[in-house]
Amino acid sequence: MRTALMEIVDNWREDVSLGADRPAILIVHGTADSAANWQSWCEWLGRLGWRATAIDLPGHGAGAASNADSSVGACCDYLEPFVRKYQPTVLLGHSLGGVVAVELALRRVAVRKLLLVCPAIEMPVLTRAFYNWFVEYPLDWLNAQQAWLSPLLAVRPRWQTSLATPPITIRGAWTSLRTWQAPDWSSLGIPTAIVGGQWDHIAPPSTLVRLARALPGSTLTILPGRHRPMDEAPTAFAHWLRHSLRL
Repeated sequence: MRTALMEIVDNWREDVSLGADRPAILIVHGTADSAANWQSWCEWLGRLGWRATAIDLPGHGAGAASNADSSVGACCDYLEPFVRKYQPTVLLGHSLGGVVAVELALRRVAVRKLLLVCPAIEMPVLTRAFYNWFVEYPLDWLNAQQAWLSPLLAVRPRWQTSLATPPITIRGAWTSLRTWQAPDWSSLGIPTAIVGGQWDHIAPPSTLVRLARALPGSTLTILPGRHRPMDEAPTAFAHWLRHSLRL
C-alpha cells in the first residue's frame, strides 16, 4: 500500500530530475495542520526558484492513521530518512514543526539553515494550563461537531484541518511538546531565522527573544498577529521569508 510519504518522495524525485541545481526547502507543519495548507507557500517559493515541499506529519492530513504516534521524536523518525536522502538546504518549521526542525538539525542532517515560525519551544504557564484542560475535555466534543461546524469554517482551511485532526493525534503532540526539553542552543550551529506573532500565546515574543539571544547569529522578527503569521500577516511573512532565505 502506498503512503502519503511515498507519494511526496516520488514528487520530490521528479522535481529533482527537472531541476537538481535548485535549492530545496522542506516545510514542517504544526499540530493539527497539514501539508495541503502550505501548498500555496510551496508554489510561491517555487516562483522564487526553490524546490519546496511540505509533508504531513504522522496522524495528520487526509487519510492519516488515527493511532499514529505524533510525538516530536516520532515525527523526526518519520522525516529523517527523507531529509538525509534528498538533503533540503532549509528546514522551515511552524509551531510543533519548529521543534521537529530543531531536533532534526541536532541529528546532524545536512541542513544549512533553519526558519522557525512561532516555534513551540517553551510555552507560558497559563497556556500550558489551558491546553492541559482543553485536550482532556472539550477536544473530543469539538471533534464530534464536524458535520455542522466544518462548512462554517470553509474560509479558514487551517481551522477545518484542526477540527478534522484526530484528538489522539493532538493529545500526542501536546504531551510531547509539554515534556520536551530544550537543548543547549549553542550546539545547534546552524544559521537560524525566527519569526513570531506579537500576541502569540504559544510562542510569545519574550520566549523568542530568549531563544534568539541563545542562538549566536540568529535573527528575530515579530509580526502583527498571533500564532499563524503566514495567515494573519501574509505580506509581511512573505517579506520575512524572502529576506531570511537570502541571509
